[in-house]
Order: sequence, then C-alpha cells, then structure tokens
Amino acid sequence: MSAVRGPAAAGPDVEGARGMRVPLARPWIGEEEADAARAVVASRWLIQGARVAEFEERFAALIGARHAIAVNSGSSALLVAMGALGIGTDDEVVCPDMTFVSTASAALFLGARPVFTDIEMRWYGMDPSDLERRIGPRTRAIVPVHYAGHSAEMEPILEIAERHGIPVLEDAAESHLARYRGGAATGTLGQIGIFSFTPSKPMTTGEGGMVVTDDDTLAERCRRFRNFGDTGKFEWTELGFNFRLPEVMGAIGLAQLERLPDAVERRRAIAGRYTEAFRELDGVVVPAERHPLDANYQLYTLRVEGAGRRDAVRTGLTRRGVGNRLYYPPLHRQGVFGGRGGEDVDFPGAVEFAETALSLPIFPELTDDEQAFVVDAFISSLED
Repeated sequence: MSAVRGPAAAGPDVEGARGMRVPLARPWIGEEEADAARAVVASRWLIQGARVAEFEERFAALIGARHAIAVNSGSSALLVAMGALGIGTDDEVVCPDMTFVSTASAALFLGARPVFTDIEMRWYGMDPSDLERRIGPRTRAIVPVHYAGHSAEMEPILEIAERHGIPVLEDAAESHLARYRGGAATGTLGQIGIFSFTPSKPMTTGEGGMVVTDDDTLAERCRRFRNFGDTGKFEWTELGFNFRLPEVMGAIGLAQLERLPDAVERRRAIAGRYTEAFRELDGVVVPAERHPLDANYQLYTLRVEGAGRRDAVRTGLTRRGVGNRLYYPPLHRQGVFGGRGGEDVDFPGAVEFAETALSLPIFPELTDDEQAFVVDAFISSLED
C-alpha cells in the first residue's frame, strides 16, 4: 500500500485533502448482481424458486453445514432459530451485553427473557468466565456472538453448554468464512447458527439471512417456521410466519458467493495495514488475532483509551470526512429491555468497550489512497 503513515512517519496534510470522503462501509456489487436480478424478473418466478434453493445449497457447502435455510433478514434468522429450539414464554436466553439488539430482542418476540453476560476484552465476545453464573433453570439457549467477524471464545462456551445440556445458537451475523482457531467455520460449532446479508456485511443480498444446522429436525422446524408453519398445502399444525427470502435476493446472493472469498481476503489485508499503522500508538488497542483465518474483519474496531479521548477522535474523524461509529452500546442500558438487564457494575467489559471502541472504514473496494487518508485522519485526530 502506498503512503500509509505510521507513528514515526510523515504523511500528507489531511485537512488539506478536502475533496475526499471515506464512508464506513460500501457494498461490493456490480453487473453480475444486476444481471442476476434482471434474470429473475424476466422469469416471473419471484418466490420459493430454484435460485433461493441453490443459494441455500451452495452456502451450506461453503461453510460445511448440512442444512442452510434462507430467510429475509438476520433478525428473522435469529427468531426462526430460537423458534426451532422451542424457546417460548418465560424461558431465558443468555447472550452478551454488547451486540446488536436483535440477538436479544428475538427472545422477547417469543415471550422469553434475554439474560446478559459481560464480554471478554480481546475479541469482544461472550466472556466464558461470566457465563456460568448467568445460567438458571429456565435457560433454553446460549447465544455467543462473533463480534465484528472475530470468532468468540467458543471452546469454553461449548464445554459449559454441554455440561448443562443447553443448546448453543451462534450469532454469526458478521462472521462469514471466519474459522475458529483456523478450524471449523463460525456458525457450525453449535447446534444451530445464523448469518446476516445486510449491505455492510462481507456479502449482501440487500436484506437477508441464513440459518444453518447439521440437525435434520431443527432444519425442518426452521423451514416450517419461515413459511407460516405450513406442513403441506394449507396445513398448519404449529405457529409460523412469512420469513421467506425472495428469488431476486437469492439470485444476488449466488453472485455474491462468487465474490465472498476474495472479499474476506481483501478485508483481512486492509485490517493488517491498519494494525501495522496503529499498533505502536500510545493508548490505542488494535484488534487481537488468535489465527489468520479466525476473523473476516467485517468491522475494523479498535479502542482508544483515556477519558473522553475516543469521543475527541470521533469528532476529528467526522470533521475530516472519515466515517466512523460505535458498534455497539450495552444492551442493559436500552429501554426496550425495561431496566431488567442489570447495572453498569455488572458489565465492566461492555461499559469500557462502549467508552473506548471505534470502528473505522473497511470494505473490499477501499483504495490505498482512501486507507492512507483514514490512517492520517486518525493519527491527526489523536493529536488534536
């Protein structure tokens, strides 16, 4: 990469480059996706067709799952997976305090109660050392999250879940092609897993999601639940809803699967250049990495330590035209959970993360010049 500034190197005057703006994310789509969508429209077969079926088959093969069930969003995937596990009224679902709201709100829709754990501070996933005390007699699922495309610390989580006889539902919404310690793909380590395909993800269908499992019974429950609970033509023996993925989105998904391996490799390369530029900066904590294949870098999230320092850097980046964001604030502070999630003192990791974390632009088509601009803007903002 050209002209990546480091702690001991000079770079261009960032504030002088007023014409450049770098968004936080940009989907990698082109004529292949447009052609695929046009072909579906021309066919007039818009739902429950061959393209969605092929998308499911190819996605399952790519990550090494027996079944893949396409749905209309990652949030729907969570709801369908929890429904397939039989989660219902007054049950409890354990998930990390720092994640997107759908991880927990899916449980609310089924009448269950989310119970939050703190996060560990290397990969920012569920803290295994905090998990055991959150498990109770009503716990029906443990939901680790592979935050920012980094694998959660799955080995101890799976051991605790097995000891208690509780299924693991992996929220792999962000971790396409990430492999835990370089081995099994995220989403395939527990009994069931989910993925999301929104535009900021490593692959996109616009909206869309996928449930994956090796369990034949769970797969069949998911298929019924996404299609009104239908067991045949107009035969309903259990509750379901319309969570089906349209054919246009399935066709786009097939085109995106062709790009996905390259998209993940590009993200890893961009992340590596960021880390090289930032690793020696005082008070900046770059992402940890346990194995080269362990993360897909759906986000590049670092932490800026020091009271108020992260917010000052965010202000500087925004003024300089660099997209940035906090992913995610603690769920126990969110009103939707009615104050039942706990207090700040119960989640010191999630609270520290909320005060220090910052995500920078990362997407496959980020150019060398754009990344150099972001690096300089970040360092200049630290020095403001």
